[in-house]
Amino acid sequence: MSRENFHRLLERYLEGRCTPEEKQLIHHWYYMLDEHDRDGISEANVDAIENAIWSKICRQIGEEGENITPTVWYLRRRLGGWIAASVALFLVVLGAWIYLRIVCYPVQPSFASSQTDSAAIITVKNTTESAMKVILSDESLVELYPGAQLEYPKHFKGTDREVRLTGDAFFAVAANKDNPFWVFHEGMITKVLGTKFKIKAPRGNAKGEVIVYSGKVDVFYNVDRNHFVKRLLAAPEKASLTTNQKAVLQPTTLEAAITENPLPVSEHLDAIRQETFSDISMPDLAHTLSNLYALNVKADHGLDGITFTGDISGIGLFKQLDIICTVTNTRYEVTGTTISIRKK
Repeated sequence: MSRENFHRLLERYLEGRCTPEEKQLIHHWYYMLDEHDRDGISEANVDAIENAIWSKICRQIGEEGENITPTVWYLRRRLGGWIAASVALFLVVLGAWIYLRIVCYPVQPSFASSQTDSAAIITVKNTTESAMKVILSDESLVELYPGAQLEYPKHFKGTDREVRLTGDAFFAVAANKDNPFWVFHEGMITKVLGTKFKIKAPRGNAKGEVIVYSGKVDVFYNVDRNHFVKRLLAAPEKASLTTNQKAVLQPTTLEAAITENPLPVSEHLDAIRQETFSDISMPDLAHTLSNLYALNVKADHGLDGITFTGDISGIGLFKQLDIICTVTNTRYEVTGTTISIRKK
């Protein structure tokens, strides 16, 4: 844009012949003047305003301005702002994505870093033939089974309560809703706030398992997850478990299931010893078993008219179901963490 074209643009503006875009452009140029540039310039002094604006434009666009129209120059400035904002937004989103994928889903404990003082990490291996008890700094209890090894810091720092396990162990984790407890073990990562669970390591044809006795547990699939790009592309598969449920480590996934011998939840220990029923409907009986074991036991709608009478106290859940189904001429199926009672 030449000085002559700029002058003609201002003339059209004063005569009211500008397009809306040109008018907006001139207003933009005027208001981009610094306060000291406007000092002593009245609206009537058109020449002074023109000189001030032209000087400002020349300082900002340089020689390139001689070859572009006012509208193109203005749009280019706006486009540059949009690009800068888009880049900034992209970097923020990328940073959040990396944080969610890498920081929120670690593949190893933080103390595994080479920067960690090795003297601050304790390694215990059970070389005996009986369980070994280990008390952590947060008063969590770990029972290491024969051959198992546990690595943990002398003192948990900040929000990090992390241990690394090889082999089998039972955990009674001290509750702390603000600081999750992480167990990094073979092929899986277990995250809890405070609960009781057992970890069985994979060996031979036996699959690794996390068995929950109380509370809630998240188990993450952690096989072949050291590749940075793979971690960015997808979050690890997760199994969310509650009492009497377990996660089973499969070759390419985690499978949620019911434990082999579900135990009644603590507040119902006395009730299970005195479970004698008389003409209880199957849906009501299924609801009772659900409460006793904190599991999802349900009866099909077609069983509403069938009732059960009998004593099932003092025996395990699956033996109870065997008796119930024999008396009522029904059957049960276990699918994942759900037990369904159905017609034969």
